Amino acid sequence: MITRRASITALVAVAVAGLASGCLSSGGGGSSSGEGTAAGPGKSTIEIMYGLGPDTEPGFKADVQKWASANGITIKFTKAASWDTEIRARVAGGNPPDVGLFPQPGLMCDLAKQKKVIPFDDATVTTDKQTLVPGFAEAGTCADGKVYGLPNEVSVKSILWTDKPAFSAAGLQPPKSLDEMLTLTDKIKSSGKTPWCIAAESGQATGWPITDWIEDLVLRVAGPDNYDKWVTGALKFNSPEIKPAWEYFQKIAFTDGNVRGGTKSIVATNFQTGGNALFDNPPGCYLFKQATFVANKGGFPDAVIAKLDTQTGPYAFPPKTAGDNSVLVAGDIVAAFNNDANSVKVRNFIASKENGVEQAKAGAFSPHKTADVSLLPNQTLQTIAKEVLYSAKAARFDGSDLMPAKVGAGSFWTESVKWLSGQQDLDTTLNNIDASFPKTSS
Repeated sequence: MITRRASITALVAVAVAGLASGCLSSGGGGSSSGEGTAAGPGKSTIEIMYGLGPDTEPGFKADVQKWASANGITIKFTKAASWDTEIRARVAGGNPPDVGLFPQPGLMCDLAKQKKVIPFDDATVTTDKQTLVPGFAEAGTCADGKVYGLPNEVSVKSILWTDKPAFSAAGLQPPKSLDEMLTLTDKIKSSGKTPWCIAAESGQATGWPITDWIEDLVLRVAGPDNYDKWVTGALKFNSPEIKPAWEYFQKIAFTDGNVRGGTKSIVATNFQTGGNALFDNPPGCYLFKQATFVANKGGFPDAVIAKLDTQTGPYAFPPKTAGDNSVLVAGDIVAAFNNDANSVKVRNFIASKENGVEQAKAGAFSPHKTADVSLLPNQTLQTIAKEVLYSAKAARFDGSDLMPAKVGAGSFWTESVKWLSGQQDLDTTLNNIDASFPKTSS
């Protein structure tokens, strides 16, 4: 699926896994009418608001419409051109939708703090956690310890892409640990070839692809628990737990001969097409880290996408220690703005393992490990589902989407660009980001 980050220049998110919650303006807006348990006979029409892209929206609407028709509920689908702006306006105006899909869990927790959304009941959470990838329920947990949102679908970010025939012809094997990835990098370079394509140009949002690199590395080097502390500011960027992730990336990105075009080219190379040199003859690089959206139109060349299963070899971004795998994801979390019986039913269906059939056919991953991977449109995505997403011991949502916007969509991007451009060293970069982190959550 195509990433929303390509066009986003400001994201508002301040909490993850119940460790912190920020504050919106407390003026205006309707409130949720109670917690947990559905009330009343249920409205006949339920409004769902979302910001899904054109690749995901049709499948989502088809899945929900089929279920709603079978249950005698009419659905009003409302697409937000700017989710953050529009949902804030709707809530502030006292006219929120019944159900919403949040790209950023932190904004949902902002609203939960104001009692503008309602939590899932314990029984539903217990049932869903039996099939969810570990970590997904925690991503929708807010500061009061209650689960307010569960994922509808996810994309997978922890992927290394290769040109399958070229990678094999060069006698290369996918790395099974971070140490092996450095060894592989050296092996490719020693043969006179360029190991990596790395791309971070995204218009006004230039720099965000580097956050994905750092997030994946923090998740592995520091571990999931420290990752949670980091995104809330409890661990600094320049702390001994987090800095090693940056130092690892520095070994790859700043070493002569490792990156196509050199270090400074990274911020000038487009994030969607920056890996296309994999498929040059001879290959311009052999490894490219990017989320699954790159295998859709607008990413890899059309000719490659047409024969994706034979042309590409996607592998899991390796763990620190072989077998200790975690996965970085993005996605939309569903929450209810009231406890009307049908609002709750719709929300619960969207979060359930029964949802997602048509979305899967369009290439979206269910957050439930029990999903039928054969529904995914090609072997490439089926392999990613089985070997990366559903085998993960822990999943975490995109960290920069969970940080305060001043950091996650600000200094994390801009300071990384200065670093890659040679304007400042690593310590200056990390200290500047730390200095930009809000001192309080309000």
